[in-house]
Amino acid sequence: MRALFIAALLHAVTADFTMSVGFTDDMVLQMEPEMSSIYGDAPLSSSQIEVSVNDGKSVVETVAATVFADSTWKATLKPKPMGGSYLITATCKSGCTGLNSTTSVLNLQRVTFGNVYFCSGQSNMALSIHYTFEIPEKTTEVLSGKYSNIRTFMYGSMGGAMPSYTPRYTTQVGHTNWYNISYSATIPEPTSGGHVHLNPFHTFSATCLNFGFALTDLLEKEGKPVPPIGLIQSAIGGTRIEQWIDNSTFVSCKNGTPAYNSNLYYGMVTPFVNTTVKGFLWYQGENNCGEVMGNSMTKVGYGCYQVAIVDLWRRMFSAVEGTTDKLAPFGVVSLASGGSEGHGQHMAHMRWSQTGNYGLLPNPAMPNTFLAHAFDIGDPWGESNAYYQNCSRLDPATGKHGPNCMEWNDDTWDADLKYLYPAVKNNSAPFFMGGIHPRIKSPVGRRLALAYYNSILGGTDVFTGPTISGCQMSSDSIEVKFNKTLLRNDKIMVQGFNMTGWTESLSFMTCTGASPTANQTVCACSGWNYLRCNTSTTWPCTGHGDTFWYCEEGPGWKPPVTTLEESKNLIESDGNLQWRPSGNPYADAWVPTPLQPSTTGDSITIDLKQLNTTGGVFAIRYGWATAHSDSCCPDPDVQAGYLPCNPAACPLMAASALIPANPFFALLDAKSGKCECLAPQVCDE
Repeated sequence: MRALFIAALLHAVTADFTMSVGFTDDMVLQMEPEMSSIYGDAPLSSSQIEVSVNDGKSVVETVAATVFADSTWKATLKPKPMGGSYLITATCKSGCTGLNSTTSVLNLQRVTFGNVYFCSGQSNMALSIHYTFEIPEKTTEVLSGKYSNIRTFMYGSMGGAMPSYTPRYTTQVGHTNWYNISYSATIPEPTSGGHVHLNPFHTFSATCLNFGFALTDLLEKEGKPVPPIGLIQSAIGGTRIEQWIDNSTFVSCKNGTPAYNSNLYYGMVTPFVNTTVKGFLWYQGENNCGEVMGNSMTKVGYGCYQVAIVDLWRRMFSAVEGTTDKLAPFGVVSLASGGSEGHGQHMAHMRWSQTGNYGLLPNPAMPNTFLAHAFDIGDPWGESNAYYQNCSRLDPATGKHGPNCMEWNDDTWDADLKYLYPAVKNNSAPFFMGGIHPRIKSPVGRRLALAYYNSILGGTDVFTGPTISGCQMSSDSIEVKFNKTLLRNDKIMVQGFNMTGWTESLSFMTCTGASPTANQTVCACSGWNYLRCNTSTTWPCTGHGDTFWYCEEGPGWKPPVTTLEESKNLIESDGNLQWRPSGNPYADAWVPTPLQPSTTGDSITIDLKQLNTTGGVFAIRYGWATAHSDSCCPDPDVQAGYLPCNPAACPLMAASALIPANPFFALLDAKSGKCECLAPQVCDE
């Protein structure tokens, strides 16, 4: 790897003197202490290029660019202070004119220096702010100039991928513009052919923007300097994590999907690896839910890939000393309820794998990372029943809501989210492909900003939700302890939760021997899956109808590869079962569990006298659905579609920060009374 530039294999001589994609007027370059770079293509490897920086009064820096054998060029600037409005000029002093090049001078106007963040992933990162309930308020705030420090650059779109099967370190493919959102929100949105052409503000990533909004608000609240924030969006819907890593990283993890590897890393990440960034935001995983979740400890599946992508991107972006930090902050969003693509039985292990299987961020495998959970922020009207009951819309026949719709009570909403209440009640935001894309994104941005500020920027408040550290079981109760250090000055809050008639949810669940299906082996299964049997009388399907459930993550029999392939072929030939298999017969081994917070605020108590513990108590779990019902709202009225699912409705929260507890699965030892989490996660206090 070169000392000054990460270059591909030699490519054909370019037809012009250009800057690469991402360099336009109004852009944000990374401010001090890091150096930033300008780069592109030259007609010849012998071209001589000079870059100057003018602060509006005079030229403050001139740099001779390095031109490489493949005719790419790069100029690295000295660290610059926050802000400013600069003219940056690249001049080809020789080796350009008289060839195919149409110009020898390239200008970037109104350039400022701030913190640059690279936002990537699949559809929930690509989802435009237009498709959110927050859009009316945020548009008003932006037009008032509130967030004039934020500028955006969008590379690709929800379905607008620019794949490549070789690295593209410089490119003109997909060249668009940087925008100050105070301006982009004012751009007219013409209608043609019945279609509204949204402006660059309305089309930009809701998750990425809400991070910028929340970080700006937090810095202002804390009395800290608020720098320009540059947000680069490079996210494509319907993609797998294997597409966002290089080939060598792909083969370092087992059980990947070869047909999908590397094409977006080469096409949509490598054009930016020479751009200095402050950090990364990653929201992806829905299209991997049908694959192997695995474990980073064994270098298998998604758990391995999540650790690997953090390491790869940091290594490539920081290859030049003094640019992107080698441990640049890396933020991850866990998948929201409803995002399983029909594989809800894998959602618990997917979210666990998104932490490298440690149950929280940061951790030893993923240092300097931070996490925003979204498992409790599914779409409020994600249940299709709400549409058919005319509770999420007015009945076209009567102009009124349906007769079964329930009265609302905004007292049950978190204070930070009450401003969304009218928009949700009126269901005013358009859906994009249904509940898989939740239309509430401000809590995700807020949680990312809180975690980033308090774990990396020196904040002293809590940066992660309550995190299990241990258990102590007695004859009539279980005390579940949470990490006091991570709670900092916060306490655990237990919210109300309707547990009536519900056997599967993201609530706190206990596995006892009372159910006919329960035993120590069943309770030790942290992840179930099923085989499509097609009413086969062949073992193991004998007597199981169309679905045979087995323990995929934990003890017990595992189907041979040939059986799994047969099942997969049946599912692909009849997609209905993929979405609606027969219920897991072992789900009733787990029962919803009432909780009581301690007076110290760092533990909760389970009153075993309220449960049938005949046969023993074997395991506990929280935020860890093992079948298809991945919901914080098991209330029958919500499931029937008479009410929306309130955001942030799961029981365990950090009381002040309003951050949800980290999900966990823990076995209980009958002799010691202590619990044991799944390795590499530890909870043996």
